[in-house]
Amino acid sequence: MAKVSSDITESFLSEVSELLEEARKDVLALKADPKDKDTLSRLLRNLHTIKGNSRMLGHSTIEKLSHAVEDIYKGVKDGQVKNSDRLVRLVFFVADKIAECAAAVRKKGTDEMNVDLYLQSCDKLAAGELVDIDSIAEQIRREKEDKFQGDEDEEDEDDQQISDIQSIRIKLSRINEIISSFDTMITREFRLKHQLDQLRVIEEETDNHELSKIRKQFESDIFALETSIFSVQSQVFDLRMLPIGIVLRPFENTIALESMQLGKAVRANIPETEVAIDKVILEQLNDILMHLVRNALDHGIETPEERRAAGKDEQGVISITCKRETKHIELTVSDDGRGIDFEKIRAKASRLYVERADEIKDMGEKELSQFLFMSGFSTKDKVTELSGRGVGLDVVWTNVEKIKGRVRLESTFGKGTSFILHFPLSLSTLQGLFVMSNQDKFLIPSQHIVDVIYRKKSEYVTLQNQTYIKFEGQLVPVFSLSTLFKDHKGGSITDADSILIAEYMEQRIGIVVEQVQQYVSLVVKPLPPAFKNFTILQGIVFDEHYDIVPILHVPEILKKFKSLRGYDIKKYEAATKPRTVRVLVVDDSDTTRQIEKSILEGSGFSVDTAVDGIDGLEKLKAKQYDIIVTDKDMPRMNGLVLLDNLRHMEKYATVPVIAVSADLNPTVVDQFKKSGVSAFIAKGDFKRGNLINAVKELVNE
Repeated sequence: MAKVSSDITESFLSEVSELLEEARKDVLALKADPKDKDTLSRLLRNLHTIKGNSRMLGHSTIEKLSHAVEDIYKGVKDGQVKNSDRLVRLVFFVADKIAECAAAVRKKGTDEMNVDLYLQSCDKLAAGELVDIDSIAEQIRREKEDKFQGDEDEEDEDDQQISDIQSIRIKLSRINEIISSFDTMITREFRLKHQLDQLRVIEEETDNHELSKIRKQFESDIFALETSIFSVQSQVFDLRMLPIGIVLRPFENTIALESMQLGKAVRANIPETEVAIDKVILEQLNDILMHLVRNALDHGIETPEERRAAGKDEQGVISITCKRETKHIELTVSDDGRGIDFEKIRAKASRLYVERADEIKDMGEKELSQFLFMSGFSTKDKVTELSGRGVGLDVVWTNVEKIKGRVRLESTFGKGTSFILHFPLSLSTLQGLFVMSNQDKFLIPSQHIVDVIYRKKSEYVTLQNQTYIKFEGQLVPVFSLSTLFKDHKGGSITDADSILIAEYMEQRIGIVVEQVQQYVSLVVKPLPPAFKNFTILQGIVFDEHYDIVPILHVPEILKKFKSLRGYDIKKYEAATKPRTVRVLVVDDSDTTRQIEKSILEGSGFSVDTAVDGIDGLEKLKAKQYDIIVTDKDMPRMNGLVLLDNLRHMEKYATVPVIAVSADLNPTVVDQFKKSGVSAFIAKGDFKRGNLINAVKELVNE
């Protein structure tokens, strides 16, 4: 197995410690109230997490122990195992052993040790057999005595355990609070600099030498304070950084398993990297990579027969490489498959967007690639389980935008395809250019800026009432930023205009401004509530004079400018405008409801919740929903009965229903299918992407 970084190991061990502590509490709570389904579900979920993470990192002993306890409580759930004092004592013994294994990983790098006694005892209990818990306790006591006698220093090591701890876990919310405090400090520091400017003016007017001394000392102190603030702030930002390997490593297994499902031979090439990025970005990155990998598996890599016929090795290769460029990351997902047939894209786009046929006819490969990122666009005729229905690269583009990044596609037909992602290390700050337009100041994020150029009036070209400039061998339409904010008749372009070449969805425009001031990296503040629907802005920053400067949202600006162009694009905008999908989540677990609600709302869905089947029916009668997500086991009315009721209601006879359940009994799954369930997601394999993808597929989003 590849070497695991110390950061990942420490994170794993800290999480195991937290989950074990929570599991011990849940075991006692279940003993007091065996019918507490929420506690049992949480316990099984935590054990499953420990097991899965241990397997991923190669700690097989911890994996086996957590799996053994998981099997016991699955038996408790099914009523096959009695929740007795004997069970509680044995589980606590196993929990202590898992903690011992975790300590061994921290000290020695391995969890290997003899746990046959624990595994055999758990197997017997899970099978409903009697176990002599007192005899087990005695054997464990003797094992500990033998161990201490064999290692005289062991007790001393335990005494020093607290002093040996080299790291602690801090909740992300606490780090965010500290970052927020630094924002306030920076704001106050801006005020001090503004006061310093005023002091300098008074000094010049009065020619006061004493005031000059005070001003110089004040200036020196502010400079030192500014340096310290930004240094400490940078260190605090680093606390929110995690190694990108956490996300990359599992894709080796994903590629192997899903390629087998498709009947293809594919090898993963994912070199080790020490790059660390913001946790917020890391959360989005998993979904982005999953879509790109599945796209490569389904659309890119050929079958072994096709590869042989093309003179290629039967085994395809999907590579994920990562490199750091100052404050940005370049992540590339590439395959050596069939590549992209751009003429096929041209033909499909011409059929879908008839009003743009002339424009599409003259497009180059780079411009044609934009269609692959549009919702529902696909050149593949056959829909597979992996590719889904209408869920494609549009999700990638949307999520890349969320992390203030951009994506570029490179492909050679018959050779392969690469998706190059470029995004910042952290979302804590924003890089961009301060510009002036009609004496107003704005910040334009650098992620969308290709170049800054200057052009004279004689260099402009006018075609069909639209002004263009030549840039890198192509005509780029030019617009004045002032037209979006103040009355502007156009055509008053002066000599030596400052033009920002902006790019979005492989389309470029020139944005004319009065002045490009400077490149900055600043902390972003959210828009005031009153500007929530003002989509052309995405936040605010403070400049060196403590003035509020709005941040322009380039994708929205491009849309506004395109509406001014000579050709009609209204049909295209209407076709790509997202619709609001209404979802009802039905689950008796408050945790599950909140998790599913937050996941779905984060992807733009409108979500309501219900605590059980009866509550769900009431809400379904009062309001029309596009899709229902329901649990199986609930009080008053379970998911199966709810589904049966829905299929007898005219307005819900064909509405998609997703069942989310920890029960994978084939009989249960078959009952749901016969009752008309649209999809079935196992809670044991529940992931954010699974739910989002399932909902989007079923509502054709």
